[in-house]
Amino acid sequence: MRNPDVRAYTDRLSYERGDLLSVHVQAAGPVDVRLVRLRSSSANDRSLDQAVSWSAAGRYDASDQPTCVGSFLHGAPGSLARANAPATTLGAFVWSGNVAAQPVQTLVALADGLALQLIDGEPALVDGDVTLVATGRRLENHQWHLVAGMVDGATATVVVVPVDSLRGAAAVARTGRAGRPVDLTRHITVAGRSGRAVEVVDQGTCGLADELFTGKIERPFVCAAALTESDLEDVAAGRRDVATLDLVAGWDLAFQHGDDPAEARPLAPGQPAGRLVNGPARAVTGRTFTGRCLDFTRVPDQYAAAHFHATDLVDARWAPVVAAPLPADLSSGVYGVVVSNEDGEDVVPITVVPKQDDPRQKVLVVLPTFTYLAYANEALFNGLDASAMTDQEVVVADEDLAHVGDPSYGLSMYDHHPDGSGVMLSAARRQIVNMRRGYRMWIVGAGRAFSSDMYLVEWLARRGIDADFATDHEIHLRGADYLRPYAAVISGSHPEYTSEEMLDALTDYRGGGGGLLYLGGNGWYWVTGVLSDAPLVVEIRRGQAGVRCWESLPGEVALMSTGLPGGLWRHRGRAPQQLAGVGFAAQGWGRSEPYYPSDAAKDPEHAWIMAGVDEDPIGAYGAVMGGAAGDEIDRADVALGTPPDAVVLASSRDHTNFYQRVVEEIAMNLPDHGGGQQDPEVRADIVYFRTPGGGEVFSTGSIAWSGALLHHDGRNGVSRMTENVIRAFVARREA
Repeated sequence: MRNPDVRAYTDRLSYERGDLLSVHVQAAGPVDVRLVRLRSSSANDRSLDQAVSWSAAGRYDASDQPTCVGSFLHGAPGSLARANAPATTLGAFVWSGNVAAQPVQTLVALADGLALQLIDGEPALVDGDVTLVATGRRLENHQWHLVAGMVDGATATVVVVPVDSLRGAAAVARTGRAGRPVDLTRHITVAGRSGRAVEVVDQGTCGLADELFTGKIERPFVCAAALTESDLEDVAAGRRDVATLDLVAGWDLAFQHGDDPAEARPLAPGQPAGRLVNGPARAVTGRTFTGRCLDFTRVPDQYAAAHFHATDLVDARWAPVVAAPLPADLSSGVYGVVVSNEDGEDVVPITVVPKQDDPRQKVLVVLPTFTYLAYANEALFNGLDASAMTDQEVVVADEDLAHVGDPSYGLSMYDHHPDGSGVMLSAARRQIVNMRRGYRMWIVGAGRAFSSDMYLVEWLARRGIDADFATDHEIHLRGADYLRPYAAVISGSHPEYTSEEMLDALTDYRGGGGGLLYLGGNGWYWVTGVLSDAPLVVEIRRGQAGVRCWESLPGEVALMSTGLPGGLWRHRGRAPQQLAGVGFAAQGWGRSEPYYPSDAAKDPEHAWIMAGVDEDPIGAYGAVMGGAAGDEIDRADVALGTPPDAVVLASSRDHTNFYQRVVEEIAMNLPDHGGGQQDPEVRADIVYFRTPGGGEVFSTGSIAWSGALLHHDGRNGVSRMTENVIRAFVARREA
């Protein structure tokens, strides 16, 4: 069991042998670090694990340290900056879904202590800890406003101008309590206060700030003059450009595909660019968005904002306790970096992948790391009435409870930011408590994602099937050429999140004669982009369809990482049935069910698949809710791309009404249509087909499949079918 007082992560999820491995730890006092090969699926029975000799193993000092969490902009002033300016204006266009999400939020701040803030949602100008002036009225949620704070001698003023004139006139508040000149020569922080420790780390920018803002900001600025109410009304209406009004610093946050996501262009030529820190969202709608074009690459001026969140995280940026090369003779596999002290341990999984010129095994397992990141530290159990979702006992693990409300863990793509917006980015450089061997997900009471894939890892070891291992990231970067040496490529249990590059690679591999085994459910469902490779950050936009916990805001469906639409792959014409013969049909967390063989399963043509399978039904057992077909399940559908000659060998049935058809297939709500008890489309299909290029595909259509492999020490029908197909795919491609 993970010790919550020992927290660790590595700088990457996958490595080649001999690569530099960096281990980052937060703990009070020394920790021991060592390396082990993970082959046992249980953290309590490690009999199959293998110790690894590593020169860097040893004891290292560790400490508590801050986490770089919460996005902001960090910038320097231009040539008009003065150390003792008698007047200044701080301002920005501002939008938020919940202006009072946090008690104190900063819009624009100077290093000398002057800051434009929201205090309980109310615009205010503050000097240090002293509020100089406040409007006395909260900003309106979901509306754009120009908010500005001015100092002019002894007078401090705050002005709020609604961008939509139908929302009312400008609100003005003044006081005579300013009384000091302003230092405009030092750094400026937008969407936070006291920005510091800002540094470019690989492809990202990290740092720390206080009193962070959650919401959108457009065209933040600092001027060396106190703008008038009339000036600000003209700026809000687009009649004047703030860049012409004694601009000290200001930034254009419009985004084009191919831009550096961490760079903010200056509003005026010759002024310094700003750095966007800790990953705010770009390619989001701004104050001029009309809704007539939903493509930020075509109308970047309508996407001139950035969405900052106090909960953004792209790299925790803990100092490493050790950075050392992995052994040069490591074989490909799943390994664990064991970080421990006298009270407990954290075992951080890593995947060692083959070098391009290494001898290869005949089998490759692709671990769905993009899906691991999507679910990283999810907290759907928090405040949820699970009785509406399952009839199984729900037990939330201590490690799940530990991260709720603690921003240093980061959020999953199933969570919301404080203003109610969905989480679009997920990063690997942080501790991910539910990406651990032996983790039991709260709603299934068994392994899920990585811990479910460890069932497959252990099963391969016990069946004597040698395999190489890779992750989504390798397939994304290297494509079909990386897959071609393998006779069989095996998916993980839940490859839900996938990039276009990955889909292309798997499609080309299968079409070119490869053997694909899809041993999972809800695969290749969400369009996913890679925002940066180091640190690894993935991106989604959920759009307005699919099984989802949040929806994209209007106009925000295109990914900043690709410039292309997000949402479901089926809505971009690439339903998973085209690749694997089956696609997401239903989800539920009542008991899992077995598969019932079809007449085709008895055909001699398919005897090689069914050889030794002496049970009917197949898979009435398993770690995941008691059966092989459960959790999220897939079915064949010719209309969505299942090849007409594909063979359905077996199907599940009799799922409870906790299983419901996916929402994208429900065009109208009608009474008495129910779920698994009434809807024949709520099922998992086992499908086999050949491709014209000599490829073969075997798909099981269930997340729960891998949980049945080890039942009765692997002596069962699920295990036998899986082994039959793997060995046949290998034998045919060796012939």
